[in-house]
Amino acid sequence: MAMVFCRGCAHQLHESAHTCPQCGAPQFAQSPDTQSTGGQTPWLGITSLILGIICVLSLFDDSEWDSETLLGLSFFASVSLITGTISISQKKTGNGLAIAGVVMSGVALLCFIGLWTN
Repeated sequence: MAMVFCRGCAHQLHESAHTCPQCGAPQFAQSPDTQSTGGQTPWLGITSLILGIICVLSLFDDSEWDSETLLGLSFFASVSLITGTISISQKKTGNGLAIAGVVMSGVALLCFIGLWTN
């Protein structure tokens, strides 16, 4: 039975102890690879980015758009703005994706509003 010293209070304890019985300090350091992100996926940022890309790519279409097309693309841009803003404000993973999606959908939404008024 090997004994070691506590990392927090230097109290002697068994080497297999996870925490010190005297001070409660954890004895095994977790490496960054073993720490989980809490199961969070950057789905809000990914959604914002994909919808932003769709909106920006639609601006390269040369054909005439009717009001329903503009309404649908404006809806996509609005959803992209909302999901990106939520992801950024909650500091979820994938903030870079969300920022890119917000910028692209914001530019596209301004273009759609300009096309709508003509």
